[in-house]
Amino acid sequence: LRRFRTYKGNSVRDLLRAMRNKKHHYHELPPEVQDTLGELPEGFVGYFTSRFPRLLMHTHAALQIYAYERLFHPYYLPPKAK
Repeated sequence: LRRFRTYKGNSVRDLLRAMRNKKHHYHELPPEVQDTLGELPEGFVGYFTSRFPRLLMHTHAALQIYAYERLFHPYYLPPKAK
């Protein structure tokens, strides 16, 4: 992960940045790194969730306060009508 940038393993922001960067540049990675990360998308997600099992659910829960914004509508259920 640290070839071009350093990442802090205890930083949610850095872990998400690492995932984004590795996915975005996946086809530029050496074949052995692609094999380690797994195929996009299932293997890739599996690689990160096996190492950081709560990362994606933590992020989803933390960003739920922004669920009303149009950008996030596909990821959250609409609020219940009162």
